[in-house]
Amino acid sequence: MSLRDQEAFLSNIHPFEVLSSQQMNKCINNMDIAYYPKDTTLITPETIPNYYFIIIKGIVHEYRDEQLVMDYHQQDSFDANSLIYSKTKSTFKVHEDLICYELNKNTFLELLEQNSEFKEFFLNNLVKKIQTLKTKEYTSQLSSFMIAKVEDTLIHDPCIVKKGTTLKDAIAKSIEYKTSTIIVKKDKEYGIITDSLLKMKVLLTEKNLETFVEDIAIFPLLTVFNDDYLFEALTLLIKKGIKRVGVINSNNELIGILEQLDVLSHFANHTFVVDTQIKKAKNIESLKSASKDLINIIRALQAKGVKVNHISNLIGQLNTKVYKKLYQLIVPENLQNDACFIVMGSEGRNEQIIKTDQDNALVIKNGVDVEQYREYMNQMTNTLIDFGYPPCEGNIMVSNPFWCKNVKDYETETSRWIEAPDMQNYMDLAIFFDSFAVAGDKNLLIKLKDNLFNKLHDKDVFLAYFAKATLTFDTPNTIANFMTKTHFIDIKKTGVFPIVQGVRSLALREKIRETTTIKRIKILQNRKEIDNELANELIEAFEVLSTLRLKSQLAQVNDKGKIDNEIDTHTLSKIERDLLKDSFKIVVAFKKFITFTFKIDKIL
Repeated sequence: MSLRDQEAFLSNIHPFEVLSSQQMNKCINNMDIAYYPKDTTLITPETIPNYYFIIIKGIVHEYRDEQLVMDYHQQDSFDANSLIYSKTKSTFKVHEDLICYELNKNTFLELLEQNSEFKEFFLNNLVKKIQTLKTKEYTSQLSSFMIAKVEDTLIHDPCIVKKGTTLKDAIAKSIEYKTSTIIVKKDKEYGIITDSLLKMKVLLTEKNLETFVEDIAIFPLLTVFNDDYLFEALTLLIKKGIKRVGVINSNNELIGILEQLDVLSHFANHTFVVDTQIKKAKNIESLKSASKDLINIIRALQAKGVKVNHISNLIGQLNTKVYKKLYQLIVPENLQNDACFIVMGSEGRNEQIIKTDQDNALVIKNGVDVEQYREYMNQMTNTLIDFGYPPCEGNIMVSNPFWCKNVKDYETETSRWIEAPDMQNYMDLAIFFDSFAVAGDKNLLIKLKDNLFNKLHDKDVFLAYFAKATLTFDTPNTIANFMTKTHFIDIKKTGVFPIVQGVRSLALREKIRETTTIKRIKILQNRKEIDNELANELIEAFEVLSTLRLKSQLAQVNDKGKIDNEIDTHTLSKIERDLLKDSFKIVVAFKKFITFTFKIDKIL
């Protein structure tokens, strides 16, 4: 291989392209080509090499504690770790006859010192190898646990009554506040009346409801400051064996009640706290605050190893509550039940975990003026953007008149999608078929889907073209396809979409109303439309692909980068790469099944 060929080869391997011409020449002049047969051991904890290896051809496996943790292919390189720190916990063994470049250790270390960008890559890479994402997430959650303040969690508005108030009036006020806790203010101190206290001191003793509250209340109310550490509040609750404490500010004014359940939920995954905040939100700003906490729930659940379909279901439910509450806050009450606000696409399937875009629409009763909704739908879209739900690039949002119209206009539209099919119409139909009603009159959507199913009777050719979209993107069938040809892979196009679209096509043909992909698979399995083996394989593959996508997207959120569907294959562990490879095999097999089932080869 000539010097020019060597330079071209190295320039295609990151981070060698950042070297200056002089540094590149130095690298090439201190680099030799070597050959090692299969089963040769190159590096061990006891044998640190004098070279940095760059693979020209062959495969090398890295083992740790006798477990295979990574394999290296053409254009992969290793092991900067052992060269920089003169130690390693891994063993590197040739798995397939190896031809490689050997870069002299001293030269490699000199290049690190001469080129900061070159050095940064290897040091950052080392950190990523030492600290797995799960460890980082656990550390992050632990830090949040220790430094969270009382004011960072849910504080309930206090129902305060003055001494001299009768029990009857106090209970009436607590019902107005929707709470079971009554705070009694007597001079400069506070007391508390709980449900259990009312049972013991009022019901069991048949005490008159005209009794004054100070005769029943327990004084003093135990309190914490709003800027105390939440961990300290939890300690107090546990130590005293109580379920709630008062929260006071720096002026010793009671500003709320802290419940034990809320504290425990905060330290678990914040779910209950967020759910309650959404329910109690009285304005858009408080609802926005609640929706911002969803990412913390996602991080906590993912770090704890919760299955991705459970995470998506939980987040989907919370998102639905956000949409419903926002609809109620923005749309006048007299207009709310004359329309149905729906979410579509991945949101409709409960499969959008990280906020990547918003797909939504409004279905309005026939005979109701659509124009009176325009202003409110524009506000819906803009508010959701402000909440962190990015706008849809395809403008599939309620602010677009195309997705805000009467039932009869949607019926006309679905007829056009079927009778004059093209790629855009297939996409619109697919998105709409996944729609889910979140607010307003849900019967409007039910009737629209009934109308759609009736139109699809005896439309085998249309369904075949609709199912053909399953084959739109290529799926790698071997690990080498995506490990050596490219650093990144769009996991949605290559794996997630084919499963979603194939299952969606079968569900449309079978008139299945369920929108979630995994639930659709189980219904198809029960109806014998797909056999048990394929159904189970699809569920497992979908779980693996969705998990890898979520892991990558959370890393992008942490890095404040663009949220997309690409995963960095070089960051995958050996186990993850094997799971990905097996999942792709299932996707490839499923594409063949869809081709056969819908006779797609007949329309190609």
